[in-house]
Amino acid sequence: MSDEFFRELMADALGKNPEELGEILGEPQKICDVFVQRVYLDEDLKRFEWGVSVVRFNGDELEEATTYGVFHSWNLAKKYGRALKEFFQSRGYETHLKGELGD
Repeated sequence: MSDEFFRELMADALGKNPEELGEILGEPQKICDVFVQRVYLDEDLKRFEWGVSVVRFNGDELEEATTYGVFHSWNLAKKYGRALKEFFQSRGYETHLKGELGD
């Protein structure tokens, strides 16, 4: 019985575009990763600041890959990253906070 269901699913999926297929399989269409990480200021990798970057996808399409801010304080960068995560979640994105978070 499961083989028959799988065949029907695949036959149905072949006629679908990626967005429709993602909806059938339950995959999120809008994904956002927020990164808090070091941005090195010298080639010796001794001086750095904290950057907060965003990478957003809608399906397989890259919508944005941008550094939103650079901070001297790790705590401030982490707070800003969390605020961006909440913002993009409120806009319907499955959002993940990544990088050097320390917790």
